[in-house]
Amino acid sequence: MGYQPKMISEPQKNFITKLVAERDLSGMPEEKRSFLLQLTDEVLDTFTSVQASNAIKALLACDKKPVEQLQADEPQLRDGYFFIVDPTNNEERFFRVQHGKPGGRWEGYQFLQVQASDYFYPIKDKAHRKAVLDEIAKDPVKAMNEYGLRIGRCGVCNRTLTDRHSILRGIGPICAGKLEPTGEQLAMIELIRNKSSKSEVPDSSET
Repeated sequence: MGYQPKMISEPQKNFITKLVAERDLSGMPEEKRSFLLQLTDEVLDTFTSVQASNAIKALLACDKKPVEQLQADEPQLRDGYFFIVDPTNNEERFFRVQHGKPGGRWEGYQFLQVQASDYFYPIKDKAHRKAVLDEIAKDPVKAMNEYGLRIGRCGVCNRTLTDRHSILRGIGPICAGKLEPTGEQLAMIELIRNKSSKSEVPDSSET
């Protein structure tokens, strides 16, 4: 029986796919770069373990893409806590969005986590991340309001809400002052203004 080379492993295949997405391949020869950018699962399945290792070494030698390239297709949200219906499975979920500290290792990165009880777990799947972020971006302030209403903690800073008006709003007074009002909130403000202006008009029967 002839020698049978060891074929690529699933972790190797996943790692190569991840590296192709994260690394800047512009310094590679055109033919090699084009080949890597067009890799499919079917092609990777034909790799031997040695070929996979060589591909990984070549990819690791490349610099990482700038953050703006990695997350260019994602809406950039402010830090906060959000409630939405997850568009990938139609389940009601609570999420947290955070950004790396300026000057730190993760500066410029946007992190998305899903909440389960008191714990938060990162969402790493790119398609899932984008779907959730796109849904939040439709009305982020409303998603923050909904988080606070359901959890009883501010949708911006996550502190416990104790004031009655803050609990009904889902966001604390200080944090609310930093946010742009939603369309629904603007409509409510306009309604209150109209009612106030009408109450100030003197009744002609009293003059």
